[in-house]
Amino acid sequence: MGRLKKLIVLGSGPIGLLCALRGRQLGMDVDIYTSGLPLPQDPPRVECVPAQVVALLVEFGVSPARIGVGALFHERIMQWSGRTVVLRQTPDVAHVGRPALDIALLETALRTGARISALQGGHLEAFRWRPNGECLFLDASGRSAVTAMQRMGPKRPLVARLFHLPMRPGLYGSGLMVAAGTEGYAYRLANAATLTIGVVGRKDFVRGGSRQIVERIAAFAPWLVRDIASADLQSGASGAASVQWSGADNVGGIRVGDASFARDALASQGLAMGFSDALKAIIQPDHGLRKSPRADEKKTILLHCRRVVRQINSSTFRSAPPWIEYSEFLSNLASLAQSDCQKN
Repeated sequence: MGRLKKLIVLGSGPIGLLCALRGRQLGMDVDIYTSGLPLPQDPPRVECVPAQVVALLVEFGVSPARIGVGALFHERIMQWSGRTVVLRQTPDVAHVGRPALDIALLETALRTGARISALQGGHLEAFRWRPNGECLFLDASGRSAVTAMQRMGPKRPLVARLFHLPMRPGLYGSGLMVAAGTEGYAYRLANAATLTIGVVGRKDFVRGGSRQIVERIAAFAPWLVRDIASADLQSGASGAASVQWSGADNVGGIRVGDASFARDALASQGLAMGFSDALKAIIQPDHGLRKSPRADEKKTILLHCRRVVRQINSSTFRSAPPWIEYSEFLSNLASLAQSDCQKN
């Protein structure tokens, strides 16, 4: 790390906390600034990550049981281009629980000596004047990307709404289960502690309470919710699920994870890629200090957007106006990324 002795991290999500932990391993003085800490009472949800991520978390002191990982999965059940349900083999993945993951990483970071402070309005201006070459400044603030001057995303983003219930005997748990409807898609993930149902789309497709959501899913994929009583489902997190890219900053830090490039939920390994970004930024910070994204980042945007467009075009909702509009946005973004790659 040369002369770098100080690490400033914005954000207390898993990406920012992993940055902090890696910094402490390297002997850096670490300060984390955040607008809110993860809490046990936050709505639970389940995310899918490659099995290698679990091994990485163990290295940082997080046990699989702590985050609900009781098994690895190697299959995906899909109803996508028609009414047929298809079972596909995948590399081993794990289903990790949030906010359990966030809390475990936070507790570990605090034990290692990282400091937590509330992020206030004057901090960004103060960070601008940090000693050049002696401090590493990472923005892991997620989609808010607080250091970015530019955020590129669709004018009307896709919305993901999540519902959850405690895992119990009688509930079916497997690898990722996903089904396309005429106006969006639904998915199901479960680990040892929690079952998550997600719906992604816009307008009426994602509106309503648990009863309306279960009925809507049952209309095109009854197998996805056949063992779930709508009265048991509780509403959880919601937010944008479409691609967002952040460019240009007003502070001079390095954005990692969703603060740099938030991937589409449909084709995302967002958490895994964010961890990779975090470790790369700590190991090679000079690469992230450039004012414009590197060629490999542009290539990542290009490949991801093309992959999402292919998935949309193979689904039953491909002709719905919101998805036509979103596909056009992704195609235009991919074209810009390709043009920049060719220039470089």
